[in-house]
Amino acid sequence: MKQKVLVVLTTFVVLLMAVGCSTSASNEDTVEDERAVSVSVDYIKKSNIEKTQTVTGQAKPTKEVNVIPKLPGKVSKVYVSLGEEVKEGQTLFTIDDKEIKLQLAQAEAAVNVAKTNVKRSEGGALELQMTQLESAFKSAEINLNDAQKLYDDIKILYENGMSSKQDLDRTKTGYELAKEQFETAKTALELTGSRINKENTETALAQLKQAEAAYNLAKTQLENTIVTSPADGYISALNVNEGEITSGAIAAATVVDISTVIVEVNIVENIVNKVKVDDEYPVYIESVQKEPFLGKVINISPNVDPMTQSYKTRIKVENKDKSIKGGMSAKVEIAVEAKENIMAVPIESVVSEGGKSFVFVIEGDRAFKKEVSTGISNEELIEINGDIKENDQIVVKGQNFLSDNSKVIVTAND
Repeated sequence: MKQKVLVVLTTFVVLLMAVGCSTSASNEDTVEDERAVSVSVDYIKKSNIEKTQTVTGQAKPTKEVNVIPKLPGKVSKVYVSLGEEVKEGQTLFTIDDKEIKLQLAQAEAAVNVAKTNVKRSEGGALELQMTQLESAFKSAEINLNDAQKLYDDIKILYENGMSSKQDLDRTKTGYELAKEQFETAKTALELTGSRINKENTETALAQLKQAEAAYNLAKTQLENTIVTSPADGYISALNVNEGEITSGAIAAATVVDISTVIVEVNIVENIVNKVKVDDEYPVYIESVQKEPFLGKVINISPNVDPMTQSYKTRIKVENKDKSIKGGMSAKVEIAVEAKENIMAVPIESVVSEGGKSFVFVIEGDRAFKKEVSTGISNEELIEINGDIKENDQIVVKGQNFLSDNSKVIVTAND
């Protein structure tokens, strides 16, 4: 009887131990299921969000002027070099002026002769000084021959595509004036010994006007042998060398003003009406500096560009240290939407599931999944609304490992 009781008791103890072990194992599994997830958190804050769209373009000089000589000829001296800063009126290069100076001297002599003729014709029946007239005639003949040669040379260059029509016209004008001077001197010589009546006086006055016109033209041509800068700026192109023949066929030099630059961008139609003249935007030229320059809109094309289907917009940027060069790439951030004092969170804290948006809000040691609606956003922040409030603590890292009511350990505050 005692042995039976002992067996029953032993069996009961074994069963109790088995139940205890099973319960202990079950509790250990539950603890493992409740293991906390490490997360980083931030707070819901009232913020201002500006949504921008980046457009690209190129920096260009505010002013770009081509320098074209008014007179063809051989370059005698170049005073500037590529990239050099110049001032308006500064001499860039000169053209050989020997022939022009000779023409000017001859024209001046012809004027003096014509003035003498007028005085003598007005005095009535005065003889002309033969030696003076012969000297003037010979000078005019030399001038005519020189002008004829220059015209023939330029004509050959023009026919071979090496000179411009403008150069040909100028040398032709010079030849015709030299011919007029020659005819004037010849006429004056032929009048020697004749008595000058009223008609001769009128003729002498007309000859004086012709001589003065030829003199003024020669004087202007002499001034044109000195080629100067049309504006303040920098030499961006220089196409002349000493000893070479320059003409109006191509620009001898180009002067650019880069004290301010123009960034040209193309803006699409869905945002062009958000941009106004005098609006200011950050302009990034990364080849110069990381920080943005401040740009101001100066004009917007009223017509769409059929090639790009966008509107050309010009933005002025100050370039005081001349670090921005023509052709540099630029990016402009155009503000297309803005909101102030709104509930916003870091954009990475919002989780999307099934077409809905959620954030995980920390309460104690747990994270609760809350549906939110989203609004305006930029690269960092996004607007949210829902069952949340300012200063709620939200998960910004580790949220992809959470479910509603997950246990968490906050390891960092962003």
